Amino acid sequence: MSELGFLIDASIWRWDCENEFCVKKSKNNATAGTSLETCKLVCGQYGILWPVPTGDVFIGSAVVNVISQNFVFETNAVTDASRVLIEEMVDIFRGYLVSMEAYGGIEPTPSNSMIVVKIDCSQDDIRITYNTDESYELRITQELGEVVRVSITAPTAFGVRHALETLSQLAAWDDLAGSVVLVNEVFVSDRPFYRHRGLMVDTSRNFIQLGDLYRTVDGMSYNKLNTLHLHLTDAHSFPFDSPSVPQMAVYGAYSERKKYTVTDLKALNEYANTRGIRIVPELDGPAHSAYGWQWGPDYGLGDLALCVNRLNRTNVCIGPPCGIQNPVNENTYGVLELLFSDLKEAFSPDVFHLGADEVKFGCWNITEEIVDWLEDQGRGREEVDFYYLWGYYQNRTLEKVDTVYGNIPVIVWTSSLTEENFVENVITPERYIVQIWTESSEPSIASLYNKGYDLIFSNSDNWYLDCGYGSWVGDGNNWCSPYKGWQLLYDNDPLEILANQGILNPDPQRIWGGEAAMWTEQTDGGTLDGKLWPRGSAIAERLWSNPPGKWRTAEKRLVHMREVLCLRGIGADPVQPHWCHQNEGVCYYE
Repeated sequence: MSELGFLIDASIWRWDCENEFCVKKSKNNATAGTSLETCKLVCGQYGILWPVPTGDVFIGSAVVNVISQNFVFETNAVTDASRVLIEEMVDIFRGYLVSMEAYGGIEPTPSNSMIVVKIDCSQDDIRITYNTDESYELRITQELGEVVRVSITAPTAFGVRHALETLSQLAAWDDLAGSVVLVNEVFVSDRPFYRHRGLMVDTSRNFIQLGDLYRTVDGMSYNKLNTLHLHLTDAHSFPFDSPSVPQMAVYGAYSERKKYTVTDLKALNEYANTRGIRIVPELDGPAHSAYGWQWGPDYGLGDLALCVNRLNRTNVCIGPPCGIQNPVNENTYGVLELLFSDLKEAFSPDVFHLGADEVKFGCWNITEEIVDWLEDQGRGREEVDFYYLWGYYQNRTLEKVDTVYGNIPVIVWTSSLTEENFVENVITPERYIVQIWTESSEPSIASLYNKGYDLIFSNSDNWYLDCGYGSWVGDGNNWCSPYKGWQLLYDNDPLEILANQGILNPDPQRIWGGEAAMWTEQTDGGTLDGKLWPRGSAIAERLWSNPPGKWRTAEKRLVHMREVLCLRGIGADPVQPHWCHQNEGVCYYE
């Protein structure tokens, strides 16, 4: 009863699906008159599925009331190990259902419907790799009576995981029903377009707490991203607590509380694997190396890094702080091998990232030890001589990677080394994958492809998430401004970039995919979620589906995906007023 004496119906709104949009109406004027949640589940070709499936999709128009304890799972797996992994994935899915019921805030309406989920997995893969088959088929049928059958078929446990993620997006809490509802007739056939679908998180500029990394993994799993690239170290700090070389963190970590142990990273890696995500560690070098590398003279190993903390940095290094590894000190390579071994224990990666960008030759050119070494090699002090030295470093470092990991692929960033005149003399396409961070118009992209290199896209004009903030080394905005909105990320198409440079039918096996890059000069755990999400969802659909349409076709689902992220504990930024979530398709200027 209101103060004016009128009876108030708290649920006066209903939604009808019209032309693939949920239209808000008063309940007296609605035709179907469903809740917003149910309307979104069944309205349009894809409902609220994110990322959009790549194969056949059918979503029925009706739902059935369900409760979490009435889900029964039957798993056929090749090995006990894969069955255990799938059971862990099922537990995660059950958690989704429980969180939906908790969101309702009331005791769910009782339901006699039994949901029998039959899982068939034909392969025994229990570690996700860059070659893992992530495909799946999902089918939901409602039988006469109160039995709903869900069939999941996938070659690997990771395809099963993706199917469960899709299944979770076919259910939602319905305020009118007072329970979770599930679409009762569905078929989805799905597989990712790209094999490498990732986020890069820098943990050196500002330390990222483990809890924030775990939450990032969660957010990635909700979007079917499969690669977390950890830029573990940089000139600013060395947070990896290496058992074999403890001096690195002693000299390089910001504090005892801002370090990652091998045990920490192993646990994170296992958590990620269960959620369909592999972790690719990056140990950047030879540049971006200062704190953590300055202990050599104290232990009789000579200078492992040069020009550390040099204040006059012009033409010497990227910074602050200044610092670059010493490529002519043999002890540098011994330290690298030990670090690689410890990182193998933490991650057991199938790909390793060596960084290898933004090398300035000024520091080497003013270091007597370097100049003497070049003279001994019959070299001078011209640019070509320093590229020879850089190539020497890369080859020696690759030897250490091979000693520890075997012949696995190695990733490097684009740099002057990957430009036309130098790249083939140092890094070979048989061993190296090049990660693009130049702008999408940079002609070296086509050149690298034509020379046979596999590519990963992180072009800074579209897929850098740290852009659009104030400069941290002066006034004005930071170097890659303006801010990259989700629309720009969504429309960034690696194949279109190549086509614009004359590569019309690239070999799909050589375009691995891409990553959105979260550099952290101005980011830590307090701001990480909002900068990653839901923009990370935009790149996730581009990389999973490579949809032919642009962002406009995805807007209503992206707005809803942000709601899902928040429901699951991710502090995703809003992209529109909540009114737009309730009034689909009208928050847009033609």
